[in-house]
Amino acid sequence: MMKFKIQPLIIFLGIVSLIFSGRQMLQTKTMILPSWFLTLFFLLITLCVSFALGVLAKKMLNSKWQTRTFASIFAIAISLIYYVSQYRSAYTVFIPKDYVGEVRLLVSNEKENDFFVNKYGIGYINRTTFDEGFYPKIIKGDNDITKQVKEYSKGALATTSEDVYSYEYLSFSVPAKTENIEDKDIEELIKIKAIDTTRLYRRKLLSQ
Repeated sequence: MMKFKIQPLIIFLGIVSLIFSGRQMLQTKTMILPSWFLTLFFLLITLCVSFALGVLAKKMLNSKWQTRTFASIFAIAISLIYYVSQYRSAYTVFIPKDYVGEVRLLVSNEKENDFFVNKYGIGYINRTTFDEGFYPKIIKGDNDITKQVKEYSKGALATTSEDVYSYEYLSFSVPAKTENIEDKDIEELIKIKAIDTTRLYRRKLLSQ
């Protein structure tokens, strides 16, 4: 009787794991498709695959357990695999309380991140964090504005036509009450020494 009593618990855990995975995916910032679309797609595929594997497992084992019990086991496994594969470290980015506009985290040649953004919207991110990604917490002054930041993007720039290196960066915009904000480009920021180029990681461009 015990094996039949445990089935509702397995099914419950399967549902919880899907809800947790969906919630985690909704919080993930994306650069192309909206998070809700990817979440629905992931849940639909997970359900279909889990039930297909559940049917196969029930037949192969000739078990009296319900198909949805096996499906729940596979749903739990898929959710755990997703969570582990999508794990990202969490870091806090500090922004001056009066700053609005684009923030750029330039890839540095240093081991540590420098997420204390200056008055020009410049901070520094190390190579590993840039490549692996992270879950950001955005603090402006004393306020948490993480939910106000809608999207993140990556970019690269060669400062001159003769430059054989490019500077990479992660950027996002700090919302303002007015849209009439003129952001300085990276070349201009370098000229006014708002960016310390000695700290930057330079990726060599492919020869033409």
